[in-house]
Amino acid sequence: MSVDDLQATFHAATDEEAAFAALERAYGTAGALREGAGLGFVVAQIPDREGRRLRRIGSRYAVRVEPVVQGTPGVFGEYSTCDRRAIAELLARLHRATDRVPAGLPQVTDLRIPSRESLEEALAEAGRPWTSGPFAEPARALLAARAEDVAERLAAHDAAAERVREGRDGWVVTHGEPHGGNVIRDRAGVRHLVDWDPAMIAPRERDLEMVLDFSFTGWETYRAVAGDVELDIETLNLYRRLWALADIASFVTTLRRPHVDSVDMRHAYGALQHYLG
Repeated sequence: MSVDDLQATFHAATDEEAAFAALERAYGTAGALREGAGLGFVVAQIPDREGRRLRRIGSRYAVRVEPVVQGTPGVFGEYSTCDRRAIAELLARLHRATDRVPAGLPQVTDLRIPSRESLEEALAEAGRPWTSGPFAEPARALLAARAEDVAERLAAHDAAAERVREGRDGWVVTHGEPHGGNVIRDRAGVRHLVDWDPAMIAPRERDLEMVLDFSFTGWETYRAVAGDVELDIETLNLYRRLWALADIASFVTTLRRPHVDSVDMRHAYGALQHYLG
């Protein structure tokens, strides 16, 4: 059993109600992929007697039940060549199953950057001291030094997103975060994809960006299963830029809130240094 905090940032959600609705649709999509499309590697939530995969607990939380997969989880950011090819094959099977998912069930990406408004507010206030905690002022200094670069990256994202939206007819059902940490390899060596909360309709590059390396290892495996499709490098780069900007926005937002010196805050500041240092 797992609990979702609806006040946390979920994809395409602006408040607790929107977060719950987004999660219901994402988990419903996972269920359709496993039960309707027959994708056994999809670790979908177990429905209750009323067919619901997510139950509300008060205004802030929701609970879900998932099957236990006996095996070894991967590590975020770590993929061997074998891993890349194996996950690329799973993604190809996932993307080919798009027409097996009920129309209107998955949300459709708007290519927005989560917490962008907060980042833009921080950019506007980068010239004044931040006093919310011990890492606030160092974070402000980092952002102020790279403010022009961040603004240019935001503008580049907007221009690329406008073009990518024009190709929406070719979008597919995506997992959203098929990194190593969301893959479990069972005792028989079979790989399973977990954590389907970001599932939605999007360009295939949304998933491939996390699996293909800069030599595109895994692409030929993917294409052998997916069929005669092309890899859009600009869309791949859009997602690489989007995830970096989303992380910057998230860490800046965290460090501008009242905080104390803690492991989490040190991690947030260290990550911001990685992106802006």
